[in-house]
Amino acid sequence: MKIFTTLLTAALFALVLSSCSKSKGSGDSGTGADPNATNIIFIIADDLGWDVFGDYPGINGIKASTPTLDSLSLKGITFTNFWSNPVCAPTRAAMLTGKYGFRTGVGGVPIPVTAADVLESNETVIQKYINDKTAGKYATAVIGKWHVSLTSQLTAPEDFGVGYYSGIFSGTVPDYYNWTQTSNGIQQNSTTYTTTHLVNQSVSWIQQQSKPFFLWLALNAPHAPFHRPPLNLITNQTLSASQATINANPLPYYLASIEAMDKEIGRLISSLTASQKANTLFVFMGDNGTPPQVAQAPYTVNGTKSTLFQGGINTPLLVCGKGVTRSNVLDDALVQAPDMFASFADITGTGTTNYQDGISIKPLFTDANAAKRTFVYSEQFGQSAPATDGYAVRNSNYKLIHVENGTEYFYNLSTDPFEQTNLLLSTLTAEAQQNLTQLRQIKAGL
Repeated sequence: MKIFTTLLTAALFALVLSSCSKSKGSGDSGTGADPNATNIIFIIADDLGWDVFGDYPGINGIKASTPTLDSLSLKGITFTNFWSNPVCAPTRAAMLTGKYGFRTGVGGVPIPVTAADVLESNETVIQKYINDKTAGKYATAVIGKWHVSLTSQLTAPEDFGVGYYSGIFSGTVPDYYNWTQTSNGIQQNSTTYTTTHLVNQSVSWIQQQSKPFFLWLALNAPHAPFHRPPLNLITNQTLSASQATINANPLPYYLASIEAMDKEIGRLISSLTASQKANTLFVFMGDNGTPPQVAQAPYTVNGTKSTLFQGGINTPLLVCGKGVTRSNVLDDALVQAPDMFASFADITGTGTTNYQDGISIKPLFTDANAAKRTFVYSEQFGQSAPATDGYAVRNSNYKLIHVENGTEYFYNLSTDPFEQTNLLLSTLTAEAQQNLTQLRQIKAGL
């Protein structure tokens, strides 16, 4: 983790550590009728890979300044083998439903988007599932990016059973300072920096709750377009606001967007009461890898966002707070996007530990030796660039990528974590052949 060198950062560090404390707060638990129920704050960063964040072994790129998230990681678990999907919509659909994309029909972000590319109205999303199983125990909100319904379906989140929705309905905003907010079927213009606006709404919503809450905060940062964040949110005060300068070298602005996001997450945490902090599980993840125009080594070699290589689908996942007793841990357990449904269902007391294609990771919060899944799967289909469509499947050591055009890649990730050597280009060892056969059988059995 980074060494904090200023009093301001040290104060923030202390603040977030207290947020991840397992001790009980004084006064009202902040959870209404069930003081033992765990609140969940689930934060999704849009387009965030290991090359710009965190301490993934062997990656030494220019990292964004993230003292808040570093503190969460220090007091919790960082899962280094979490698999998302190559682009945002299928990752979100998988987490909302607990299903792989081929079961929901959401496998990419095709342009134009049609009714066949979004979640059907008969799908059960995690927010509705929790309240169906717990007699409405939880207040639920999705604030931020939705991106799994047609832009004409403006009440889709509420229709699916989300208690409150406000945010960005499509895949991105045209401008972080000039964008359209959608809530309860009504759209209006906002000129507040999107990260700040979405955190403002999150703070306000939490303050209104009197029972356990599940906040799904889907930030659009650090997704393009690249802009200079408000200067009060970043350390580099010399960044130009000139779009020409930004276009010439977008990386510093991408990193600044992550720093601004981190600072606003710190503000969200600081808005909680002591008892709320003690009773809240914090989860943070990236929905897919870093965009190619700002990606760094080693992911620039073969694939970033929009690909099935590690740079596209292996993203950060952090957990910290109530119920997490392991701290400062890099855990290499295999985790995939559909597991988030089962995990949230497990955490909220539904009695569910496995659901559809997902397995709860809650046991790993306290026990490093808890049972782990034996494979993870990701896919992409329906994209405008079908040469990237296909699937990827891995076990503990080996990974197979099958592209729809017939090309295949096979790697031993235990010795080649950044996919430099395609084993299919030479004679396979007996071990490699056995694992290749196993991965093909796993795919056939899905």
